[in-house]
Amino acid sequence: MSMRAGLWTGLPDLDEAEHKYQVVGSDADVDTLIRLLARPECNDGCLDHFGRPLTSDGEPDHNVVLAVRGEWGYMYYVDNTFMGWPKGPENAPYVNEKYTDFPPGVGVPLDLFRTLLIEFMTTGERPTSVEWYSESDLFHSWRDQQMALRASQGLESR
Repeated sequence: MSMRAGLWTGLPDLDEAEHKYQVVGSDADVDTLIRLLARPECNDGCLDHFGRPLTSDGEPDHNVVLAVRGEWGYMYYVDNTFMGWPKGPENAPYVNEKYTDFPPGVGVPLDLFRTLLIEFMTTGERPTSVEWYSESDLFHSWRDQQMALRASQGLESR
Protein backbone atom coordinates (compact mmCIF):
# COMPACT_ATOMS: atom_id res chain seq x y z
CA MET A 1 0.00 0.00 0.00
CA SER A 2 0.99 3.62 -0.15
CA MET A 3 0.22 6.86 1.57
CA ARG A 4 0.56 10.56 0.96
CA ALA A 5 2.78 12.61 3.21
CA GLY A 6 2.27 16.33 3.56
CA LEU A 7 5.16 18.32 5.03
CA TRP A 8 4.92 21.82 6.54
CA THR A 9 7.96 24.06 6.38
CA GLY A 10 8.40 27.70 7.25
CA LEU A 11 5.86 28.01 10.06
CA PRO A 12 4.98 30.17 11.94
CA ASP A 13 5.32 32.60 9.00
CA LEU A 14 2.10 31.66 7.21
CA ASP A 15 2.92 33.88 4.24
CA GLU A 16 6.13 31.95 3.59
CA ALA A 17 5.03 28.52 4.82
CA GLU A 18 4.78 25.67 2.35
CA HIS A 19 2.87 22.40 2.48
CA LYS A 20 4.32 19.89 0.02
CA TYR A 21 3.08 16.38 -0.69
CA GLN A 22 4.87 13.22 -1.68
CA VAL A 23 3.85 9.59 -2.07
CA VAL A 24 5.33 7.12 0.40
CA GLY A 25 5.13 3.55 -0.84
CA SER A 26 8.31 1.76 0.22
CA ASP A 27 10.70 1.41 3.13
CA ALA A 28 13.12 3.71 1.29
CA ASP A 29 10.36 6.32 0.98
CA VAL A 30 9.80 6.08 4.76
CA ASP A 31 13.52 6.73 5.28
CA THR A 32 13.27 9.80 3.02
CA LEU A 33 10.21 11.01 4.93
CA ILE A 34 12.08 10.74 8.25
CA ARG A 35 15.04 12.66 6.81
CA LEU A 36 12.70 15.41 5.54
CA LEU A 37 10.88 15.64 8.89
CA ALA A 38 14.26 15.95 10.65
CA ARG A 39 15.29 19.06 8.70
CA PRO A 40 15.37 22.15 10.95
CA GLU A 41 12.97 24.05 8.68
CA CYS A 42 10.34 21.25 8.77
CA ASN A 43 7.64 21.83 11.36
CA ASP A 44 5.61 18.66 11.06
CA GLY A 45 3.89 16.38 8.58
CA CYS A 46 0.73 14.38 8.06
CA LEU A 47 -0.10 11.05 6.47
CA ASP A 48 -3.13 9.99 4.45
CA HIS A 49 -3.26 6.25 3.77
CA PHE A 50 -4.64 5.47 0.30
CA GLY A 51 -6.06 2.13 1.44
CA ARG A 52 -8.43 3.56 4.02
CA PRO A 53 -12.00 4.68 3.37
CA LEU A 54 -13.00 8.27 2.75
CA THR A 55 -15.71 10.14 4.62
CA SER A 56 -18.95 11.15 2.90
CA ASP A 57 -17.20 14.48 2.14
CA GLY A 58 -14.37 12.67 0.33
CA GLU A 59 -11.87 13.33 3.12
CA PRO A 60 -9.62 10.69 4.76
CA ASP A 61 -11.26 8.92 7.69
CA HIS A 62 -8.09 9.35 9.73
CA ASN A 63 -5.46 11.91 10.68
CA VAL A 64 -1.83 11.12 11.42
CA VAL A 65 0.45 13.98 12.45
CA LEU A 66 4.22 13.45 12.52
CA ALA A 67 7.31 15.28 13.69
CA VAL A 68 10.99 14.55 14.21
CA ARG A 69 13.02 16.44 16.77
CA GLY A 70 16.60 15.28 17.19
CA GLU A 71 16.67 11.57 17.95
CA TRP A 72 12.90 11.38 18.60
CA GLY A 73 9.97 10.68 16.30
CA TYR A 74 6.45 11.80 17.20
CA MET A 75 3.09 10.52 15.95
CA TYR A 76 -0.46 11.57 16.77
CA TYR A 77 -3.04 9.13 15.42
CA VAL A 78 -6.77 9.78 15.01
CA ASP A 79 -9.47 7.63 13.44
CA ASN A 80 -13.15 6.98 14.17
CA THR A 81 -12.37 4.95 17.29
CA PHE A 82 -9.11 6.32 18.74
CA MET A 83 -7.12 9.52 19.33
CA GLY A 84 -3.67 9.38 20.87
CA TRP A 85 0.08 8.93 20.88
CA PRO A 86 2.51 5.99 21.16
CA LYS A 87 3.88 5.32 24.63
CA GLY A 88 7.52 6.31 24.47
CA PRO A 89 10.24 6.36 27.11
CA GLU A 90 9.55 8.65 30.07
CA ASN A 91 12.56 10.78 29.12
CA ALA A 92 11.18 11.53 25.63
CA PRO A 93 10.99 15.33 25.58
CA TYR A 94 7.85 17.27 24.82
CA VAL A 95 7.42 19.43 21.73
CA ASN A 96 5.67 22.70 22.52
CA GLU A 97 5.78 24.93 19.46
CA LYS A 98 3.23 27.29 17.97
CA TYR A 99 1.87 24.80 15.43
CA THR A 100 3.30 21.50 16.70
CA ASP A 101 2.97 20.04 20.16
CA PHE A 102 3.41 16.59 21.65
CA PRO A 103 3.29 15.72 25.37
CA PRO A 104 6.35 14.40 27.21
CA GLY A 105 6.81 10.65 26.98
CA VAL A 106 5.21 10.18 23.56
CA GLY A 107 8.34 10.49 21.43
CA VAL A 108 9.94 7.25 20.32
CA PRO A 109 13.49 6.52 19.12
CA LEU A 110 13.83 6.95 15.37
CA ASP A 111 14.28 3.23 14.67
CA LEU A 112 10.93 2.51 16.38
CA PHE A 113 9.38 5.54 14.63
CA ARG A 114 10.46 4.01 11.31
CA THR A 115 8.86 0.69 12.33
CA LEU A 116 5.58 2.47 13.19
CA LEU A 117 5.51 4.28 9.84
CA ILE A 118 6.21 1.09 7.89
CA GLU A 119 3.53 -0.78 9.84
CA PHE A 120 0.98 1.97 9.13
CA MET A 121 1.99 2.01 5.46
CA THR A 122 1.59 -1.77 5.24
CA THR A 123 -1.65 -2.21 7.19
CA GLY A 124 -3.42 1.15 7.03
CA GLU A 125 -4.25 0.70 10.71
CA ARG A 126 -2.90 2.16 13.96
CA PRO A 127 0.38 0.33 14.59
CA THR A 128 0.25 -2.45 17.17
CA SER A 129 4.00 -2.67 17.77
CA VAL A 130 3.68 -0.14 20.64
CA GLU A 131 1.22 0.59 23.41
CA TRP A 132 -0.72 3.84 23.10
CA TYR A 133 -1.88 6.70 25.28
CA SER A 134 -5.38 7.81 24.43
CA GLU A 135 -5.86 11.56 24.30
CA SER A 136 -7.95 11.37 27.48
CA ASP A 137 -5.00 9.73 29.29
CA LEU A 138 -2.81 12.80 28.80
CA PHE A 139 -5.00 15.72 27.81
CA HIS A 140 -5.42 17.42 31.19
CA SER A 141 -1.89 16.81 32.49
CA TRP A 142 -0.35 18.04 29.21
CA ARG A 143 -2.52 21.16 29.11
CA ASP A 144 -1.57 21.91 32.74
CA GLN A 145 2.12 21.49 31.86
CA GLN A 146 1.75 23.78 28.84
CA MET A 147 0.09 26.48 30.94
CA ALA A 148 2.91 26.24 33.50
CA LEU A 149 5.50 26.48 30.72
CA ARG A 150 3.83 29.54 29.23
CA ALA A 151 3.61 31.18 32.64
CA SER A 152 7.29 30.53 33.36
CA GLN A 153 8.29 31.81 29.92
CA GLY A 154 6.23 34.94 30.50
CA LEU A 155 7.98 35.54 33.79
CA GLU A 156 11.40 34.97 32.22
CA SER A 157 10.77 37.61 29.55
CA ARG A 158 10.11 40.33 32.11
